[in-house]
Amino acid sequence: MALANKSTKRTKLLEDIIEVMKNHEIFSDNVKRKDDEVTIQKALFLRLEKGKLLSNILLENNITTSKEKADEIALKNFSYEQDINTTVKQFCIFGTQHRPDAVLELGDFRIAIEIKKGTNGASIRSGLGQSLLYSHQYDFTIYFFVDTTQGLDIKSSVQGSKEQEIVNQLWDSHNVKFVVV
Repeated sequence: MALANKSTKRTKLLEDIIEVMKNHEIFSDNVKRKDDEVTIQKALFLRLEKGKLLSNILLENNITTSKEKADEIALKNFSYEQDINTTVKQFCIFGTQHRPDAVLELGDFRIAIEIKKGTNGASIRSGLGQSLLYSHQYDFTIYFFVDTTQGLDIKSSVQGSKEQEIVNQLWDSHNVKFVVV
């Protein structure tokens, strides 16, 4: 699959979704990060969909000019695993089934979202591998990693030159936005 065009409009849409997710109160310095991965996913996705934040993002990014249409897109075109009313479709690569935690479909433009939580390299590698697979099925992938180390060591490390090189390469070569909170 050829890489989708990284227009300013598309990039801003991704960054707005990421910003809403990053600003969830469960990532406050005053809150311990003890929720399990599924609980974190559900909290973030419910806020986007039911909290109407995705609708607002769609309006602000001129995906539609109608509040009603934005609400409809958020309800019908945003799917996540914990929502009993939607299905995130699987695809087969390397003889196994894969699916992201959430998908936003805007016509022929599709965004996959993967959320992982962890304290070690295995957690990071797992999500990176999944994100690379998703980049072959979706136009863009948001890989959202929740750092649960005592001193947020993983989050701090992302500013390192080697780490930034990898983050930039994921974006430049695979349309994967890697975010650590």
